[in-house]
Amino acid sequence: MITPAGNGSPGRYHHGDLRRALVRSGRDLLREGGVDALTLRAAAARAGVSVAAPYRHFTDKQALLTAVLADGLRDLQQALVIAETVDPVARLHALGHKFVDLALAEPELFRLLASSGPRGDDPELAEAEREAFGSFTAAIEQAIAVGAIEADSPETVQVTMQCVILGLAGLITQGAVPAPVAHELADRVMKTVDRGLLPRHE
Repeated sequence: MITPAGNGSPGRYHHGDLRRALVRSGRDLLREGGVDALTLRAAAARAGVSVAAPYRHFTDKQALLTAVLADGLRDLQQALVIAETVDPVARLHALGHKFVDLALAEPELFRLLASSGPRGDDPELAEAEREAFGSFTAAIEQAIAVGAIEADSPETVQVTMQCVILGLAGLITQGAVPAPVAHELADRVMKTVDRGLLPRHE
């Protein structure tokens, strides 16, 4: 049995999935204090378990951080699914706004997700990344199939859109774009991209 850490007062973890409790605690720590604040000891304290408990699931801080990133991607993927709409161009815009939402709500997490650093070979993180960006791929393929946009390939459109929306979200996390105008600016940016993709009528 896992016993609560500290003076015996109940912590956040009581029963069930210890790994998930630690991941959520780690994500809270990342949101509040950045990568330096995320440690196995701090996650254990936040979850209300002994300092030894995290080692049942994570070998070190990097393993916990990887699980936190995968958790963030899964939440993003769920938000992207919810954002689906009938109009294919509106669907792409909705997906872009979900990335902006994440950048506003959890800038530290977003910076890590958008970084170009090595992902390693963690299967959980790789699967979460495929599923999240798969929503973009499906939306682009649908838009091309119904003639809503013109493009040589879905891959080219996806890379272009990722560069634009990840770049904008990166500016948000850096404070270069104020939060109150972030979504308005995202609309303007995406409409600018639209002009290069919408069908041209002779």
